[in-house]
Amino acid sequence: MDNRRNRIVINSQFQYQYALLAATSSVLLVNLFLIISAVLPGSQGFLLSTQHTLLIAGLEIILMGGVWWGSLKASHKIAGPIYVIVQQMEKLAGGDLTVSIRLRKKDMFKLEAVAINQCIEELREHLREVKTIARDLESHEAVRDGNKVMSAAESDAYSVLIKQLNKKLSVFNCQ
Repeated sequence: MDNRRNRIVINSQFQYQYALLAATSSVLLVNLFLIISAVLPGSQGFLLSTQHTLLIAGLEIILMGGVWWGSLKASHKIAGPIYVIVQQMEKLAGGDLTVSIRLRKKDMFKLEAVAINQCIEELREHLREVKTIARDLESHEAVRDGNKVMSAAESDAYSVLIKQLNKKLSVFNCQ
C-alpha cells in the first residue's frame, strides 16, 4: 500500500489549522462553562484548591490532545480526497486519460469523484472518436471534395496535417 495513504497529515496547512481551531474551541467552551457557572446568581462558584485546579488543567490538556488528534483524523477525510483528486488531475493534464479517482469508504467528496470520473470517461470517448476519424482520413489515398480530386501538393499538405493531428493526439492514453 502506498505510504502516503497511511499518513494522517496530508495537507499540513489545512489540517493543522482545522485541528487548532477545534482544540482551541473545545478548551474555550470548557473554560466558558466554568466561568459562567462561577458567576451565575445564586452560585457559590467553584472553590477550587490548587490540586483541583491542576487536575482541571491536566484534563484540559488531555482534552486538547484528544480533540487535536480527532480533528487531524477527521480532516484527513477531506485532505486525503483532495490530494487524490489533485494527483489524478495532474496526470490528466499530462495526457493520461486512464486516470480514475478512487476514494476510501469513509472519505468525503464521493459524489464529486463520480462526476469527475464521468467527465473523464466522456473525454476519453470523444478522443477515441477523433483518433478514429484521423486514422480513417489518413488511410484514404485520395480525398475528394465533391467531384474534385486534390492535387498532389494539396494531398501532401493534407497528409502532413493528418500526421500532425495524430502525433498531437498520441500523447493521450485512452486504451
